[in-house]
This record gives sequence, structure tokens and C-alpha cells, in this order.
Amino acid sequence: MLTTSCVYKNSKEDIEKYKNELSNDSFNYTGKHSWSFQLTGTKQTSIHTFYPDSISYEMKGKIYNTKYVINKLSYNSEKNKWIGESDHTVYVLFFKEKTDSTVTIYKHKCKKNGLDEAVKFKFPEPNATQDHGWNTYALEGYKIEDKLLLSGYYFSDENKIEIADATFIIDDKRIEKMSFHSGERRWVGKYQDKYIQVFFKELNNDDSLQLSIEWFDDLEILYKTKYNTINSWMRYEKQ
Repeated sequence: MLTTSCVYKNSKEDIEKYKNELSNDSFNYTGKHSWSFQLTGTKQTSIHTFYPDSISYEMKGKIYNTKYVINKLSYNSEKNKWIGESDHTVYVLFFKEKTDSTVTIYKHKCKKNGLDEAVKFKFPEPNATQDHGWNTYALEGYKIEDKLLLSGYYFSDENKIEIADATFIIDDKRIEKMSFHSGERRWVGKYQDKYIQVFFKELNNDDSLQLSIEWFDDLEILYKTKYNTINSWMRYEKQ
């Protein structure tokens, strides 16, 4: 599921302006769905609760907490595109891969052009990393874990690494996992007093990988680094 949010002013005028772009299909998603992830070593939980005419959103954790209700402005069932408004902010949600217990969401906050931005916002690419990318939410009562499914020995012209969800071994250093976020294609680990960040250019080919590997002293600075700022990639072939 994808959510996008935009600063929203003059709502009555905008709704009239874009009325031909807004759909009023029945929104049949129900229940409380959550996704948990690690941020600077602590757990954060993102929660969407679906109703016919609104979506309640809550973020819980030590780093950041918020809670608000988004009132429905539009839902297009063919595009799986939902638009809503909360306190002069517009949100767009896209949904995919819905099952009885999970739904995949992409969430983006529109900061520039309000409803105009929401209407023009298109279904994201499957490998999009902006706005934390696509993330899978589990229905209340179910539990899922974001795991790196790739594993094995890989080598480049410079070094050899062993990859698994729980550990990376690089230059004989055994690095323990702190977090993996498939939406951002980011794996974070710790070795002694250092932190390592590994970005994957793609996750659907385990024979050849392009990786960006960088060491950090400060975990907060590490998490401020985003996928779309990476310019240097190293190719690794599976052994």
C-alpha cells in the first residue's frame, strides 16, 4: 500500500477544481494493519486502521510518535489509489499484494502542491525507495518480519563477503544485524563500536549484486543517508 501526503489549502476550491479526477469507489479495506522496523537501534511501529470513509494512522516508538485521522476524498479501485485529507495535509495511498493477513503500502507526504500533487502522483515502481519504499503491513493478530532473503558468498575485484540476514562477514569481520528495511533496500549492522550500512541496488537477483557499503561512527548520521544519494556501487558475483 502506498500513502502520499501533501500540504492542502483551500480544500473546497481544490475539490471543485479536481472533481473529475476524484473517484468515489467503495473502500473495502478493513482492520488494523501494522509494520515494525528498527530505527537507530530502537523499534518503531507504523499502524494504519481502515474504515469506509477514513484511515486512522499512528506511529509509535521511542524516536517518533504521532496519531491522526485521514478523511477520504477519493478512492479509485482500478488504480488502488486512495486520497485523503487531515488538518490541511493531503495523503495518497496505493495498495498492492493484498492477502487475508497482509497488505503492501507505499506512503509519501506531498509537501509542495496539495491536492494537485496527490492527483498527479502515479503508482510507484515496484523497486521505488523514495518515502521508505513499499512496506508490508500485517493485520492485527499476525506477525511478519522484514528479512533479507539473499545469502551466500560473493566476491568483487577488491574483496569477498558472506551475506546472510543475521550477519555479514566482510574482511574477516563478523557484523551483526541491527536492521533490514526491504523498502529502502538497506541493511545495517554493528561491529565493535562501528556501524555498517549496505544498500542493495536490487533484491531480485542473487547471482550478481550491486552494493554500496559504508562504515559510520554515528548511527544517526547513518540513518540520514538515503538510497537516492548513493553514487558509488560495487558489483559482486556469487561464488
